[in-house]
Amino acid sequence: MHKDEIWQVFHPNGEPMVGEGWPAKLDNPEVTGSDKIVGVVIAFLYRVSDRGVEVLWQKRSEQIDRYPGDYDLSAGGHINLGESLVEAAVREAGEEIGAKITAEDLELVTLHSFNKNRLAWVYMVNWTGREDTFKFDDGEVSEVRWVPWAEIDEFRMKFAKEPLKRDTVVFELFNEWFLRRGLV
Repeated sequence: MHKDEIWQVFHPNGEPMVGEGWPAKLDNPEVTGSDKIVGVVIAFLYRVSDRGVEVLWQKRSEQIDRYPGDYDLSAGGHINLGESLVEAAVREAGEEIGAKITAEDLELVTLHSFNKNRLAWVYMVNWTGREDTFKFDDGEVSEVRWVPWAEIDEFRMKFAKEPLKRDTVVFELFNEWFLRRGLV
């Protein structure tokens, strides 16, 4: 997060409120008691290997404010004022883990409400056959780790940041998404 960012504000149905933003320096709206809704995008990278389906997790740097040293989904962050969902997902993947993705790489899995103040658009990105040339230039991520889908619940409970330990709905959706494609 960059404190000079202005985040896009959304209606409860996920439509952006044209021209209305929330200053990142104020922190997330729920922290301040505001009723404003901001949006985040998540690009969850997966690949098929000899270990089956694997998903990429990022380890959060020890120097960040929230959940230092805990694992998080591949890449994600807030949508800036006037930015499209796709632009935000591409930008966040590049900023956080150095992944070069395009709009064509993104497949929307779900729009998920994390709380009354935050909507998340969750995308899957097939990384099968691509080179792992991840880099962490912005100080938010210290490393990445491929985790076999068969081990995801155990990994999540041991190493993920607290909200992901509780969020069974998103992981059930991921599992259904993989099942529909015959990957698990």
